[in-house]
Amino acid sequence: MIAGSPLLGADCEILSYRGSAGLIEQTKRAITQCVSQGFKRSMISVITYRGRESSVLMPFDTLGPYPLRKFTGRYDLLGAPLSSDGDITLETVFRFKGQSSPAVVFTEIDFETLDENAMRRIFVGATRASLKLVMVVSERAAALFLKRLEDASDEQKNQLNQ
Repeated sequence: MIAGSPLLGADCEILSYRGSAGLIEQTKRAITQCVSQGFKRSMISVITYRGRESSVLMPFDTLGPYPLRKFTGRYDLLGAPLSSDGDITLETVFRFKGQSSPAVVFTEIDFETLDENAMRRIFVGATRASLKLVMVVSERAAALFLKRLEDASDEQKNQLNQ
């Protein structure tokens, strides 16, 4: 049996970036890819690996032609969080935990070491997507991912040869 999706190109994509300008451009590109693959803007969530205070993207109200809906930092009288108007949800991985979205752009993924904390955060962010995942990863983090995959592949080969 072969796994499939009703949408073409719905597999995971990885885009790498260098610097803040590259991050912004690749994130806009990822959103555009989701829209071009048939996802309505309301079905797309941009989730940042970073927290609200350290995110490059959180200060923006739009990314290219895409108005962003994000937590304002305020709550209504019943304690529900208030969000700004916008088409595309922008949220941190911490605040989006337990939620899901048909299309997720998981962005600002950057770390110096691929340790247990980084792996858990990546797992939480990546599993928020129900149909489409685009990961926007720094060149440094992408190199660490590749090394981890190569090491795992070498370990599997060694186990088969024993």
